Amino acid sequence: MLRNNLKIAVRNLLRNKPFFLINTLGLAIGIASCLLILQYVTFERSYDSFHPDIDNIYRIELDSYQNGKLAFRSATSYPAIAPTLKKDFPEVVETARLYDANSEVVTYNNVNFREDNFYYADNSVFDFFKIDFLSGDPKSALTEKNTVVLSQTVANRYFGKEDPLGKTIKLGQEPYLVKGVFADYPKNSHLELDLLFSYRTEPDAQTSWGWYDFFTYVKLRPGTNAEQFQAKILNLVKQYNPDRFKTPGNRDELLLQPVRDIHLTSQLNQEAEANGNGKAVTVLSIIALFILVIAWINYINLATARSMDRAKEVGVRKVVGAERPQLIRQFLLESFLLNLLAAVLAVVIVLVSAPYFNQLTGRPLSLRQWFQHDLWLPAVAVFLVGTFLAGLYPAFLLSGFQPIAVLKGNGTVPIRRLSWLRSLVGGASLRQSLIVFQFAASVILIIGTLTVYRQLQYMQEQDLGFQIEQKLIVRGAGIRDSTYEARANAFKQELMRTNVVQKATGSAYVPGIEILWTNGARRLDLPDAPGNIFYFTSYDYDFVEAYGIEMAAGRNFSRAFGEDRKGVLLNETAVKLLDFNSPEEALGKKIRTWDTLTVVGVVKDYHQQGLQKGHSPMMIRLLPDNASYFSLQLNSYDKLEQQLAEIKAVYAQFFPGNPFDYFFLDSFFNEQYKAEQQFGRVCTLFACLAIFIACLGLFALTTFMAKQRTKEIGIRKVLGASVPSLVELLSRDFLKLVLIAIIIASPIAWYGMNNWLHDFAYHIGVPWWSFILAGTTAIGIALLTVSFQSIKAALMNPVKSLRSE
Repeated sequence: MLRNNLKIAVRNLLRNKPFFLINTLGLAIGIASCLLILQYVTFERSYDSFHPDIDNIYRIELDSYQNGKLAFRSATSYPAIAPTLKKDFPEVVETARLYDANSEVVTYNNVNFREDNFYYADNSVFDFFKIDFLSGDPKSALTEKNTVVLSQTVANRYFGKEDPLGKTIKLGQEPYLVKGVFADYPKNSHLELDLLFSYRTEPDAQTSWGWYDFFTYVKLRPGTNAEQFQAKILNLVKQYNPDRFKTPGNRDELLLQPVRDIHLTSQLNQEAEANGNGKAVTVLSIIALFILVIAWINYINLATARSMDRAKEVGVRKVVGAERPQLIRQFLLESFLLNLLAAVLAVVIVLVSAPYFNQLTGRPLSLRQWFQHDLWLPAVAVFLVGTFLAGLYPAFLLSGFQPIAVLKGNGTVPIRRLSWLRSLVGGASLRQSLIVFQFAASVILIIGTLTVYRQLQYMQEQDLGFQIEQKLIVRGAGIRDSTYEARANAFKQELMRTNVVQKATGSAYVPGIEILWTNGARRLDLPDAPGNIFYFTSYDYDFVEAYGIEMAAGRNFSRAFGEDRKGVLLNETAVKLLDFNSPEEALGKKIRTWDTLTVVGVVKDYHQQGLQKGHSPMMIRLLPDNASYFSLQLNSYDKLEQQLAEIKAVYAQFFPGNPFDYFFLDSFFNEQYKAEQQFGRVCTLFACLAIFIACLGLFALTTFMAKQRTKEIGIRKVLGASVPSLVELLSRDFLKLVLIAIIIASPIAWYGMNNWLHDFAYHIGVPWWSFILAGTTAIGIALLTVSFQSIKAALMNPVKSLRSE
């Protein structure tokens, strides 16, 4: 029986080759798109899931309220929190701290590299995260000062085939003993770990309640209620740092953040790495479902549209004894075979397109993921359920024909109405609904894509408050001594004597880099002035002019004023937080931080980071002897390689033994929008695929519709109907459905994109013209698709169409 059913199924599929090819191609593209997105989504959701006891591991989030308002939410907190939690709360099994020490040059003999992914860490970090040691003892690797463990890649970089254990590397000028080597840390983690230095090297930070630049992790005992524990520690800062609570409206709160959720849900200040976007992952999951459903809709529409062609087959089989359950199994088998063939073709598409998709998403996706049950199991389940449901309705419809009516030449539903969609044999209302769904999904994707690109354009064209063009950023030397400041000044002066550089300036940070240096500060002219948290940076005398930053009041740092070493510049946001009525009022006032500073000027707010985030309260000190970056204003981009070689030669003259690292500020700053750019490209790709699959189905459906009305068209032509009127007749009902789809899709698209835009501190509204453009595009594509077959049918010779069967 199964063998006969297989033969019949194959014959039926091959009997109508256009139907077979269109359905197979549409399903293959739909399944391939779904598999690619599923692979990406699974990778995004897998972050940090490989750690043991991950469900009991949390990161401490610090929420700081200033003047009664939430000033910022930080991924870092006070270093004293970790030992306090372990000492005071029996629910805590262990705590660990990590301190991001910025980029530094690491040296071994004559080998040196600038390392970015390294932290000072407690030895207990090895009890939290799955760090697999290849050599060394994790129980004691970081228990002593000036010790370090390396990843396998870093160890090979410095030592080659040598055994790193017992060797000494230098971080700047500080020596560290290598106590271990661990396997390269997985990429699906909210941390990137290449080197871990002993936290005990920083003894002054052990019990501080005023410095909050430390990632603090806590492991709770199994069975601990996280919500109840968070309620206990919410106001812990008040107990140990009551000064933060003296001023009404000022307070710090501690919250538990599940490590498993960090990558997709956390967009706090001072994140260890740029996290993903949970909303984007959800949107892509919906897009994958849309595309797959659109492909299955094509199958349902074409199968039901072909019901007249198969009516006599069903009638004959029923007359010779076939029962309805047998026919249902037959049609479901055909659905399964077609979907299985499409799935095989989809796997081929995935294998071929995988490298390009990885480049598109910016994620290291691997085919090895498909060996994980959390990926292939849902993929197989969706395939089987979807195949069954897609084949179920056509199976019930086709198996329900009455043999007497069919063999007399009638379909199961008499032709009662003039509407050619409703003159089809059964299921017309369902087909109409499915077409509406297809084009509604396509319109939503078009509007979403246009909104994403318009937001990106807005962010890239917005005035940043500083000049970004033709700026080359050279990293400061990592190996420094007491002569560094003099050499840095000489380096800038030498560059200014060349024809390459117009302006040169040094700073602790440049725009595009999140400021990690924070401290409390308050006004001294008001006895009860509140203490608030500010972001601190420093730059030299030439920074304001070199970057074209405007002064709101006062003056820039000047070499003519020696007291500027104790001076400070504020930005406009800091002026408001300090409760000055105007920038002018702040001039000359004393500010107390770790030192007493005098306000010499106020700069206008500029965007230190991308437009996803708002302005932060900033205090700017005069740069001491530790310039981390040199900003060079180039004369032009002509002969760029020659200019870089000249700058590199000057750098090597003043900073021998240091790697020459550089980047261009405009490209670097726009890297902050990389996630949005990738999201926009992915949306564009799959929006186009969704429209293509919908049009495939529409094309095939109109082919069958025109075939059903061949005699009607011939009669109309004989009676004098023109080709345009026939095309309008055949296209009208489809265009009505597309218009209904546009009406349904527009409010859904507006709501979804408006919700997405609210994640940005600076954003556009959903563009009104995107609805017009999306609607026009959908109508145009549908009209072109339908018109092709409509014109072909209208041009047919009526003699042939009216010839007797």
